[in-house]
Amino acid sequence: MSAILGTAVAIGQQPNDTILPMPRTWKEQVPEGWPTLKKTSSDIAHALSKTTNDIASALSNAFKNAFYYWDFSVTTGSTGIGFDVSTPINSIVALRAGYAFMPHLKQPMHFGVEVGDDPTQSHAKFERLSGLLQDFTGYKADDEITMDGMPTYWNWKLLVDVKPFRDKHWHVTAGFYAGNHQIGKAVNTIEDMPSLMAVTMYNNVYNKAANDQPITNINGADIFLDDPTGQMDLKSHFLNYGMMSIHIGDYKHDVLYEEDVVSPYDQFIGDDYYAEGDIIHHKGDVMIAKGSPYRMVPDENSMVKAYAYANRFKPYLGFGYGGRLLKDDDSWHVSFDCGAMFWGGAPEIVTHDGTDLVNDVVNVRGKVGDYIDVIKKFKVFPVLNLRITKRIF
Repeated sequence: MSAILGTAVAIGQQPNDTILPMPRTWKEQVPEGWPTLKKTSSDIAHALSKTTNDIASALSNAFKNAFYYWDFSVTTGSTGIGFDVSTPINSIVALRAGYAFMPHLKQPMHFGVEVGDDPTQSHAKFERLSGLLQDFTGYKADDEITMDGMPTYWNWKLLVDVKPFRDKHWHVTAGFYAGNHQIGKAVNTIEDMPSLMAVTMYNNVYNKAANDQPITNINGADIFLDDPTGQMDLKSHFLNYGMMSIHIGDYKHDVLYEEDVVSPYDQFIGDDYYAEGDIIHHKGDVMIAKGSPYRMVPDENSMVKAYAYANRFKPYLGFGYGGRLLKDDDSWHVSFDCGAMFWGGAPEIVTHDGTDLVNDVVNVRGKVGDYIDVIKKFKVFPVLNLRITKRIF
């Protein structure tokens, strides 16, 4: 049998061929020096473990000083008087949060009261009317009104300080302020209330005379200013004088009616007759033409007011410099911040009748006009603050 097998092998074998034994395992087939599956898996696991440890070590080193100490600061400057607390996140980054408000420091602003539309005759008319107003209303009218302007803004803040240099004196800051919508206001003084009440009473009578309305009704009978006999025609006197108002500036563009104006009763306006329910002015008609004087009159409470508005949310970007307050004491520091608060462009300044003095009026008079011109230039709010800091723990 063995002879037969040997012959069979010899028949299929070529000269000089070597017969190799069959390998018993997979390992015996891998040439020396080649990686095995087991070895490759081990290397990957080791590399992942090392990478994880490196990342953990880096994070540990980066944040080993996070919240390590806390500082308390008192601040003062263009954002007002306030405080903040700060703590490090790592060796170059610190987190800061706080609050500041601006004290209501009053700044007086003066306006002249005019009578009629001709400023050259206004003073003479006012002199003639002042005695009549005192007799008629019981209040003495002054030809000058004073308004007290004051800031009213306050803000919370959340800022991130980055100290990129080795000495840690300079810092770059980014974050935001968030506060109230109304950042300032101006209101007439109490001393001018009698004058404004007299102006309101006079204008009420003038408007009724100009619109052919009765000034009152007694026992069902309408009482008008015009005298049919012509002996005492008060209506013509009021119309000759004109309305009393404060000339602030001139309209920058046409003011249009926002809705139809309907006659509440049968009436004549000038030479035109309007029955009750007739449309006097249509929506979109020009109510006040561009270039016409903007004349402010007291509101229903005999007051004149204006308010300044800006965005509630205001991103911030700036820089600063700080160091020890005392040479040998690291617990006290002094620093300054300089930057810009982005408050949404120039603020609006809106009077009690809804007129925006920044965007709707030009040629604003007096000191108010100077303020308006400055405000228009401040598309961002400049921040310049001083900080006194104490390490609390």
